[in-house]
Amino acid sequence: MMRVLGDKVDLDGLIADAVEEGRQVQVVRGGATKQATLEAFSDALNFPEWFGMNLDALADCLDTLARDSEGEWEIVWDDAAALREADPRAAAGIESVLADLDEDHPAVHITIINR
Repeated sequence: MMRVLGDKVDLDGLIADAVEEGRQVQVVRGGATKQATLEAFSDALNFPEWFGMNLDALADCLDTLARDSEGEWEIVWDDAAALREADPRAAAGIESVLADLDEDHPAVHITIINR
């Protein structure tokens, strides 16, 4: 399930609800550039050193994590609005990668917070 939420979200409450429902949660704090946002995904999700800092590499790493994950898993992309404002094309590309991940892996939940 992929959802997009506004800036009034209680992140701690969102995480607590997901954990209570049995999901592992990882929060990615976005940046104002594509590079900064990809670095945030890499850091938050502990991508391998070969991560190529592009959308194809993001898709590959997320797919691998989803296949290797046990149980349900949620990625929360917080502060997505900064990239959407600075580089709408890059934001749309990352959202597309996340939507594909969501479609291919039913145990993965995606939450995008626009603030």
